Amino acid sequence: MSGTVHDLLAASAARHPDKTAVFQGGRSATFAEIDSLANRVARLLTQAGLDRQDRVVVIMENSIESVGVYYGILKAGLISVEIHEKSTPSEVSYFIQNAGARACVLAEAPASRLGGIEIPVLVSPAGPGSSRARTFVPWSALDAVADERFEARVSSGDIASIVYTSGSTGRPKGVVLTHGNIRSNTLAIVSYLGLQEDDRVMAILPFHYVYGKSLLNTHMAVGAQVVINNRFAFPNAVIREMCERSVTGFAGVPSTFAILMNRSVFPKTRIPSLRYVTQAGGAMAPALTRRLLDCLDGVDLYVMYGATEASARLTYVPPDRLRRDKLGSIGIPIPGVEVTVRDDQGRELAPLEVGNICAQGPNIMQGYWNDPEETSRALKPWGLVTGDLGYRDEEGFLFLTGRKKDMLKIGGERVSPKEIEDAIVESGMVHEAAVVGKPDQYLFEVPLAFVVPLDEKTFDLEALRSFVAGRLSPHKHPRHWTVAKTLPKKPSGKIDKEALRHEALLEMRVA
Repeated sequence: MSGTVHDLLAASAARHPDKTAVFQGGRSATFAEIDSLANRVARLLTQAGLDRQDRVVVIMENSIESVGVYYGILKAGLISVEIHEKSTPSEVSYFIQNAGARACVLAEAPASRLGGIEIPVLVSPAGPGSSRARTFVPWSALDAVADERFEARVSSGDIASIVYTSGSTGRPKGVVLTHGNIRSNTLAIVSYLGLQEDDRVMAILPFHYVYGKSLLNTHMAVGAQVVINNRFAFPNAVIREMCERSVTGFAGVPSTFAILMNRSVFPKTRIPSLRYVTQAGGAMAPALTRRLLDCLDGVDLYVMYGATEASARLTYVPPDRLRRDKLGSIGIPIPGVEVTVRDDQGRELAPLEVGNICAQGPNIMQGYWNDPEETSRALKPWGLVTGDLGYRDEEGFLFLTGRKKDMLKIGGERVSPKEIEDAIVESGMVHEAAVVGKPDQYLFEVPLAFVVPLDEKTFDLEALRSFVAGRLSPHKHPRHWTVAKTLPKKPSGKIDKEALRHEALLEMRVA
């Protein structure tokens, strides 16, 4: 069992059996209870006829039960395929068929919506309903399963998870991650964050998202604690629980921090226990990062960069350098990983030259599930080609300039949407901003800016236009503006630019 992800949980359960591992509302579970639940899930799935490396689709929001199901699947030598709990029937069918899944584990809410699911084995808290499962297993069957350590032949090279991620075209692709991939990334994150058994993280990110899952795995690995809160729609309630639970860590994507800084009491609230905050899931505007740094007096902020294809993390900015001189950087490689900047032929570029961000290390995926063509595009002899563009400075700190597929082509010029977004946010007039290309008969495409005002009553679009005009060259000025109340989000919390691009192709009311 050495070298597996679930071995990290088992070791913590042996060291701290009676210590609380997970808090969820008014409920909690100790490390021994989580490990016991995982053992029983593993036994239940194997008794239902599942064999080593069979795929299991999991549709559950973050919960004590979802944690036990995840580690139970791994203990049984099966492959976890976790998807968003609000996935539609057609989406679920796609994931089941693409992964070749033989089982599905449902929580109560999705069970009520997905009664007609077609799968060999269905584990659900509800009755079989109209499901077309050959074997129906009620969640209550776990009560009769022997509470004993489950032993299965699992190695570091076995696949642990298939994580679906949106592709540039077509349907989502399944990123194949082994136990070794996830475990190496977990231990590297533990190392640079300096996580200890007395840490306690607030988890608002979904565990089916690799950033969210990294919070779970890292804290289970060191015997630390996870506080689950699935209600970030009410940020002040989350902040209140952070204070009540004495959390030491918090993690979010850029939209998370825009909400905290612009739509909550966070800037006026002191959380004495808070030790560190992490930000990943896309580049955050430097102006927002500055505001967050000013708010986090004495708290370390780790700006990080990664990819699903890298099990979660590739780089981080040491907090002291972020405050001192590296604002805007995505940092240096995490322990054990090499990150380089290369041209399209794989030649490494000199400092300050812009090229493809590439990575090598034990955390890099095995490929995309049943998709050799996409795998060959992403995995080269020189490593993973992330799809991001950037450069490194003379000290080796990396900076992003944009995503290759997101770059705008304005006349003969290539322009990064991020540069325009950063200028808009710097104005201090908007809550969020996103820029996409709008087709243009003369220039191929022009910038279209979607903005959410910080204050709808006082918002002045002409003042914002003027501010941007003073920061950027004329060809980078948005030609069209859409003022919105909200921007569409992916389940991870990232702004959904594909949805905005689709809107840009339709007839829109522009300011």
